[in-house]
Amino acid sequence: MDKRFILFLFLAFAIMIAYPFFIERLGLFPPPQPPGQTERSDDKKTTISKPAEPVQIPTGQAEPGPIEEKTVLVETTLYRAVFTSRGGALARLELKNHTGPDRKTRIKLYEGSPGTLPAFSIQTADAGLNDRLERGLYSVEGRDIMLDERTQTGQILFRFLDPASGAQISKRFVFSNDDYRISLDIETAAFPDRYRFSLGTDFGITDWGQQGGFVGFIGPMTLSDGELTQDKPDKIEGEIRHEGQVAWTALQDKYFIAAAIPTKAVAAIVSRALPKEMNAALEFESAGSGPVVHHVLLYTGPKEHRRLLSLGVRLEETVDFGWFIYGSWAIVRFIAQPLFHVLQFFHGFTGNYGVAIILLTVGVRVVFIPLSHKSYRSMKDMQVLQPQLQVLQKKHKDDKPRLQREMMELYQKNKANPLGGCLPMLLQIPVFVALFNVLYTTIEIRQAPFALWVQDLSDKDPYFVLPILMGLTMFIQQKMQPTTMDPLQAKLFLMMPVLMTFLFLNFSSGLVLYMLTNNVLTIGQQYFTMKYFEKPHEKASGKTESGKPPAPGREKS
Repeated sequence: MDKRFILFLFLAFAIMIAYPFFIERLGLFPPPQPPGQTERSDDKKTTISKPAEPVQIPTGQAEPGPIEEKTVLVETTLYRAVFTSRGGALARLELKNHTGPDRKTRIKLYEGSPGTLPAFSIQTADAGLNDRLERGLYSVEGRDIMLDERTQTGQILFRFLDPASGAQISKRFVFSNDDYRISLDIETAAFPDRYRFSLGTDFGITDWGQQGGFVGFIGPMTLSDGELTQDKPDKIEGEIRHEGQVAWTALQDKYFIAAAIPTKAVAAIVSRALPKEMNAALEFESAGSGPVVHHVLLYTGPKEHRRLLSLGVRLEETVDFGWFIYGSWAIVRFIAQPLFHVLQFFHGFTGNYGVAIILLTVGVRVVFIPLSHKSYRSMKDMQVLQPQLQVLQKKHKDDKPRLQREMMELYQKNKANPLGGCLPMLLQIPVFVALFNVLYTTIEIRQAPFALWVQDLSDKDPYFVLPILMGLTMFIQQKMQPTTMDPLQAKLFLMMPVLMTFLFLNFSSGLVLYMLTNNVLTIGQQYFTMKYFEKPHEKASGKTESGKPPAPGREKS
């Protein structure tokens, strides 16, 4: 080995060892001493009792920066993140409790893909400074952090002093165990008037082109002046600016989100560089030469409703409970949110979302029992009146107004409602749509197993057993229901279970389980009604002892 190379390594190592000592002696860049900070010699883990105070950056001549890139590992019970001193940014972040379709590969929200803008980076209008801020090597204070029940919090501090402009910046990240929130303090001095804090273009969106599939929205979202704005990726040209009272800006897909929550009024900038490169950033104002501190709360993780709600900034509204056909509807959201909380309640003591769906279906069915019973009796009334209606239709086939009057008189006389059989069905449609949203949009249901072959209630039944059973129960239900249709119409109507079976083949197994359970309960209710209420009902409807309806115009006895 070349002697000069050995000498270089020796000198470099000596400088690395002596550099902090001389810096401390000279009083430059004094290390922060947040109250309550201790270091355990046994496991080298950082512990702080409360968030550290902002770092004070002294003004003066720039000192030589680090000569090589350094990475810092942050590992909690929820995620594993890697930060890099190049740009003082987030390089990778993977979630420990969420996996891909193979149930083995962890979800990576940031992967450090080449050519992308890193997460938590700083951008300015000065192209030269901007490049140095993104690519320059920051000094690092802090080592690898391993958080658990014993060590709840830890921090990393990145500092950068630009030799060309004298601009100075520090970024202090504070982490907590069992929490996806990251507290960030950004302090600048001798900085441009405005700068942007970016969420980066490397967020783990599977496909920006698909707007959430059936339900929901994929793309940048911002809450400004109390209004939630969705910026569709295919509509973004250049950049979109959101001003006013910005509560947060975020990048999100169906189940995961990266959000930046400022504590002061700032502008939010949403931009698109390439079809698959979305960026959301906060724009801050600096004070020129004087030091300025901005605080940002970051959330990078799953869209768990409980965690998002606890932030108190309406970030939970990124879970769209109100979707129906096109757009979000308040009435569907009004029904879906209580259903979700009921589902969570049942899951709390059953531990199985499939069982929770069955219990929820039973509860919904119990609520609709009076309407369903009334619907059955109304359909039975119409079946009894069908021969009389056929006589009237034949008698007044050339006089439509009189036919309508005679039919209305017949309905009123027998207290029959021709629309009574449709009411329960119409009322259950919003419940069905609301549950559809709950099962398709909430990460709590994602990969939730039920039993046997059904291991993901948010995905379709791999063997189509549940849809086929649902179709069979629909067929039985139709055969048990009273009908006023002629034989040809009745035969055509029997095709409905077949069509519904094919329609539900690709629906989530949780939704099919709901429909199957609902059909079974309906069959049971119809059987109970036929056995215990049909004869009194037929007598009240005017059937004679022979079982034949009275002639048209005869009074009921």
